Amino acid sequence: MKKIYIKVFFLFIILSLTVACQKPAAIDDITIDEVDVDEVTVKQPIVEELVVDEITSDASTTLATYNGLWFEVKYPENFTASPSYQADEAYFLSPDQTVEFFVYSPQWTGNPENYLNVSPTEELVSESTDDTGTDYEHKVVKWATIKAKDGSYLRSYVSIKEQVGTGSDLHHVFGIKYKDEASYQKYTDAYIAFKDSLQQFAD
Repeated sequence: MKKIYIKVFFLFIILSLTVACQKPAAIDDITIDEVDVDEVTVKQPIVEELVVDEITSDASTTLATYNGLWFEVKYPENFTASPSYQADEAYFLSPDQTVEFFVYSPQWTGNPENYLNVSPTEELVSESTDDTGTDYEHKVVKWATIKAKDGSYLRSYVSIKEQVGTGSDLHHVFGIKYKDEASYQKYTDAYIAFKDSLQQFAD
């Protein structure tokens, strides 16, 4: 019985020494899969660049004054005015020759020499009329756009008749002739200022 205890005791010691001698796994022995950064693709947001064409007018900001027979109007200084003498109507050509302003402003009533007519080389694109008021408040405004049959230009005008049928009728016409839509947009501000500047004279 004593021999059995001794054998069990030595067996316990041997097992204890075996466990104590075993090393824990070294950190270096643990392999972690490495991530190759170069193989990771990070999607960048797509930024679309918006390009807006700038339309710069060649019209001078300095204004010149044209004196007609019974009116005065201001136009960009670098436009060419014609005729050079006083008249009831006048034309103003832009420096790049893509736009031409027109004004007709007699003392009372009447019609421009040709501007309201559609010539054989032109065709009517659109027109509309607004007829309002009575007596001295009677006003008839007509808008029209005409184009050259060969596509070389368009022109638009507004005819303004006031005090219609009273015997003291007034008539003014403004027009713009332009090579294309880009040319029209380029000089729109100058054209509006041109129309707003009209001063009509009386007796």
